[in-house]
Amino acid sequence: MLDEPRIYRHPTSQFVILVLVFVVLAVGLISSWDKSTDISNFVIAALFAVIFLSSLYTMTVKTIVSNDGISTQTILGTRTLNWTEINAVTGWGHSIKLKNMNGDVTVAPSPQLAGYEEVVEFIGSKRPDLFSPQEYSEMKRGFNLIIPMAGLAFALIGLLVAITTMQMLNSSFTPVIVFAPLAFLIIALFAFFWMSNTLPQSLTLEDRSLTLKYLFREKVIPANEIKSINLRYMQTRNGKNYFIAITFTNKKYIRISGLSPNLPVVFLVLRNWHGKRASIRLTTGQN
Repeated sequence: MLDEPRIYRHPTSQFVILVLVFVVLAVGLISSWDKSTDISNFVIAALFAVIFLSSLYTMTVKTIVSNDGISTQTILGTRTLNWTEINAVTGWGHSIKLKNMNGDVTVAPSPQLAGYEEVVEFIGSKRPDLFSPQEYSEMKRGFNLIIPMAGLAFALIGLLVAITTMQMLNSSFTPVIVFAPLAFLIIALFAFFWMSNTLPQSLTLEDRSLTLKYLFREKVIPANEIKSINLRYMQTRNGKNYFIAITFTNKKYIRISGLSPNLPVVFLVLRNWHGKRASIRLTTGQN
């Protein structure tokens, strides 16, 4: 229960810095305006305006959570859903989207806001029925990792074939030029297989255990060896990179990410599953 609504937004200092930076850039653009190159200046100004408006839109995004419902607010308006109105949960990657029965109202909290983990947990506590371990008993990895890596591999193979053909038709054949993209291709494929065997390809929930299947192996984790399941993130240059941390009783932990339907749903399903197992242990007195 919340005593009053909680508002999640970007810090005011970030908004002030954004405005100051764009004011300085705008002054510089105006002062260097050259009538002889009006077309290029207008293109730069238009690009500048698009970047500024998109950044302004992002900085004004808010998420408001209360005991009655959840809202997202932008400069374009506000979308609100009462907890009882939520009928479906969708999303992709780190994002979660809540929809009503008709699908005409969608509330999607921004993953880049401070406190996004709290928002996800509050959604799970208000509507645990949407994240049933029975409904999501098996969750598999999507194509968000495979597609770009496969595309990169095919592009490098194509580049290798083209360079090899051109060099063989040329009298000045240089093996080093061929071996350079080949080495890069080998490194990229090695990275792909390493990530495929490090990150689980699927997760299956049983009554007293969960199974993580990797590319060449699988791991069965008993429920009584899991101490906690949390949603965490690492700050990168491209924003927050979220992952699920499963911490064991021996204080070691593993990371899970990239499973379908999306990270918040997988996290809330695992929390419900683990919470039910914990309550059973407390009721029966099992270890």
